[in-house]
Amino acid sequence: MRVPLSLSILLAIAVPLVVWWLGVRDMDFLTPPSEAQLAAVCQHTAAKLPPAQIPDPTPPPYAPPTPPAMPNPSPEKKPEPAVEIGDLNPNPGLNTYVELAPKGARYLIELASLLETAGELPRTLLAWERVLDATTADPAQSNAACAAIQRLRPTLPTPKRNPVKAIPVVIHASTGGKLESSLKTHLEQAAHSLELASCGILKVTSKVTINRKSTSKSTNSTVSIGLSGFAEKSPTTETLTFTVAKSEIPLAELLRKLFLLTGNRLQTLGFPPLIPIATDDPPLHAIETHITRRHWDKFARSLNPPPATP
Repeated sequence: MRVPLSLSILLAIAVPLVVWWLGVRDMDFLTPPSEAQLAAVCQHTAAKLPPAQIPDPTPPPYAPPTPPAMPNPSPEKKPEPAVEIGDLNPNPGLNTYVELAPKGARYLIELASLLETAGELPRTLLAWERVLDATTADPAQSNAACAAIQRLRPTLPTPKRNPVKAIPVVIHASTGGKLESSLKTHLEQAAHSLELASCGILKVTSKVTINRKSTSKSTNSTVSIGLSGFAEKSPTTETLTFTVAKSEIPLAELLRKLFLLTGNRLQTLGFPPLIPIATDDPPLHAIETHITRRHWDKFARSLNPPPATP
């Protein structure tokens, strides 16, 4: 069934007119609503919503953004003291550069490098010696000092010292009769080695005591060794005892014990511990490079104190 055209035109005009007249004829779409009208609309809408869906009209409190975490600042490193060669005119002594010990082993090593570059080899040797006898150097620094001492000492002339001013040190040793000849021979060699290692600071002699009353049938022999000053009642070091399985005392073992006795005595005088003798290091090499001239001087003087004043 077809709708007549005239009826369609009438309906197309009438329907919008009826909607307008009945629905939006009195509505104002151009004027913005007032605050009161908006509040009324909100209240009307909120009344129709379930309690859980009613929006909270209170705005959330302002929370400032959290700043990004900053890394902990590293502690400021104190600048290393500038190395200065200082006055080179005075003749250096055994205690030269001791006053620089509080600046550390690294400072003295850099000083030694500058002195060697300047051609001041005697002072270079003294700076390296201070690394060993005046600072608490780490193993790498100590080994570097020993290597430098070994390298420099042969290049320098032997200092001229008055033999009368050499400080006397006596090696005391005792054993059974079987080792008498070997002990005396090796003690003389050890004494000479100590004099050379000290660059003439020491005058070393030996005193051997033989226990001829020993009735032991053992093939092993006991040897005791210690050091003292020249006077009868002068201070002494501790005494070390060791056993020899053969009829001859190894010279290396005597030197090893003398190194230990010297090092222990130096520690009682306030010096840092000596670098231990390595397994593959000959004891004589350690005596020549691990013990400085200042070590020898203080060691010998501690065994020969000046007489007490009345």
